[in-house]
Amino acid sequence: MSDLNRIDPLLKKYIEENLFPEYSKNEKAHNLEHIKYVIRRSFELIKQNNLQVNHNIVYVIAAYHDIGHHIDSKKHEIISAEIMLKDSKLKDFFTKEEILIIKEAIEDHRASA
Repeated sequence: MSDLNRIDPLLKKYIEENLFPEYSKNEKAHNLEHIKYVIRRSFELIKQNNLQVNHNIVYVIAAYHDIGHHIDSKKHEIISAEIMLKDSKLKDFFTKEEILIIKEAIEDHRASA
């Protein structure tokens, strides 16, 4: 079974239908193609390192990590985390503690941070 198949299908559908279209606002280096690459690469790293992680959390971190790039590229990681926090639908899938983990990972994803 592919690690991507471990993602809650309702979560995956929600992200693909509601979040992915927003990436058309970003420039090419941070568009949907980039996001899909980051998602695939994240799951490759999980598999290669035999990590025991919550696949839904990893998916959402990767999916949201650059969503605010078109607003302000210099602080997009903070904006992206704020956008994720405002997404009340995620409360259907995650606890408050898990949402905080997602927020912190989005904020910390930037290599220059």
